[in-house]
This record gives sequence, structure tokens and C-alpha cells, in this order.
Amino acid sequence: MNFETYFMRVLTPMHVGTGTGLGYIDLPIYREAHTDFPAVPASTIKGVFRTEEIRKLSNGTNSAKDIEERLMDYDPEEDDEEKSIVRLFELFGNQRKEGNVVFTDARILYFPVKSLRGIFAYVTCPYVLKRFAEDAKQGYSGIEISDKNICKVFNSSDVVVFIDNEKYVVLEEFSLKAEEEKENMDIPTAAGLVDKRRVVIVHDDLFTYFVKTFTEIQTHIKVGIESGTVDKGALWTEEYVPAESILYFKVSKNQGFNIENGKRIQIGGGSSTGKGIVEVVKL
Repeated sequence: MNFETYFMRVLTPMHVGTGTGLGYIDLPIYREAHTDFPAVPASTIKGVFRTEEIRKLSNGTNSAKDIEERLMDYDPEEDDEEKSIVRLFELFGNQRKEGNVVFTDARILYFPVKSLRGIFAYVTCPYVLKRFAEDAKQGYSGIEISDKNICKVFNSSDVVVFIDNEKYVVLEEFSLKAEEEKENMDIPTAAGLVDKRRVVIVHDDLFTYFVKTFTEIQTHIKVGIESGTVDKGALWTEEYVPAESILYFKVSKNQGFNIENGKRIQIGGGSSTGKGIVEVVKL
């Protein structure tokens, strides 16, 4: 099966949840079980594009709900539906048969971290870069970092500062010595979405700490209409993948389905408050 790789740039904080959490965050984000890295399930991505296709078909003539019901009830052995419904069935399937288009989970590639210089940095690590190279079938330069106190950047980096005549990158409370700066480091720029001058490669363990600790946490309340005060018990915290995060996912090649390059879609909760808007760009 042949796949195409797409990048997902988070434009507004994105919450794809897993239900109620057990820690101090009431509504945590979805994470990979083995790495604890932020991710987006393939089923969520598929559902978003399926809904997009249904809305295109409705186009003011048929309700999206009607098309959805016809798609769910469609049986290729019994029904003689119009071509548009048959196409949706073949692409996305229903409870009777799986669709032909295969999606993978979206995995993190770059995570934004506040920087002392240059506002923020696109942070990644050797493990993530190697995994991306394997997933996207690209070459990998074999970058390794054995010391948690160093990082690697480009010569033209915008986030480097000088401390006692030494080059450092200061990310949140961490001061990392900038080492082995190379203009030609073979790392993905995510189809032009990432400025390499902001890229910082850190130790795997430090990257894990960043993605677990520096997600965006928002506190929500419900105010009583008559009292004008917070309703009892109506206080909760919600976790978000921060804006400027870069993830990637793969979609099986299919002549009947194409993702518009540069398309903007909404993923996860909070659609009415502008949350979860992402830009999708093909590798």
C-alpha cells in the first residue's frame, strides 16, 4: 500500500481528548501510550475529512444529516444509490464495510517552546527525527545527542544567545549549550512550514519533558445567569496542543480522494471558540 505524507500545523490550540483525567488536568489531550507524546488518532482525522466530503455533497440542496443517514444505511448488495453516495461508501465505508482510504495517527514532529531569544523555538529530538524518516521514507543524517545540557542548531539560528562568550539556547528554564552548528543538517522543514533558524534539537529525555510539561492548560468556568458568579463545581481545566506545533500523518493513495494542499480544517473540541484550526500541507 502506497502512502502520502501530510504535515499538520496547529494554528489555534487543539484539544483532542481522552475523557476525564485522573491528575490535576480534568480534560487531558490524547497521547501515545508508549512515548506520552501528543498525537491525534487516525479515527479523528478520518472523521474530519469524511464530514468535509459530506458537507461538500450537501451544498445547500440536501441536508448533511440526510446524506449521513443514507451513507450509514447503504448496502452495496441491496441498494441502488446515486454515485456520490457510492463514492463516499467506497472511500470511508460504514458499519457493513471498511473504506478504501487508510489514515494513520498524526505524530509530533516539532513542538514550540518559549525561547529567551527569537520568541519561541521549534524543538525536536533524534528519536522523533529518526521516526519521521522511517515513516516518510526519507534519509536520516543520524543526529545524536548524548548530553542533556547541549543542543544542536543551524549556524544562522535566531534563538542563540551569548553567555560568557559561549553560545547557548535558553528554553523556558533550561540553558543548553549550542553545539555542532551546521548549515546543511538534514532535517525536515515540514514543506516550508518550519523556519530552520528556529529549529533546536535536544536530548530525547528533554524533549519528552517539554511535551509533557509545556502544553497549554486553560481553566474554564460556568457563570450563573442570575447570580453572575461561578456555579458551584463548574470549574475545570482543559489541556491543549499549543499553536505552532507541527505533526504529520499519512494517507493511502486513492484516485477518488485528495486533500487540498494548504487546506484548513478544524480538529477536536472547542470549534465554536476557534480551537483546533490546523493547516494541512503535503510533503
